[in-house]
Amino acid sequence: MTDSERAALQSQIDSVVVLETVQGRRLLVKILFVFDEGETPDLFCIEVEPGPTGDYIEKGTAGHSILLSDIFTIHPPA
Repeated sequence: MTDSERAALQSQIDSVVVLETVQGRRLLVKILFVFDEGETPDLFCIEVEPGPTGDYIEKGTAGHSILLSDIFTIHPPA
């Protein structure tokens, strides 16, 4: 993830983004919280999917905690 992407994370809370990890996973998520402090800065998110009316629907109730160091890139959905 670039420095500018990392700096923009706080402004993307409650936004839907495509998150790609360094392990090659690609997730469509809604960002819930960013903790960019301490030894293990991470991002909390929940997976979403496109709904029938153009909105996004949460997939279940379990969220993800992903270390910022494991994020390759973040960009808006296409």
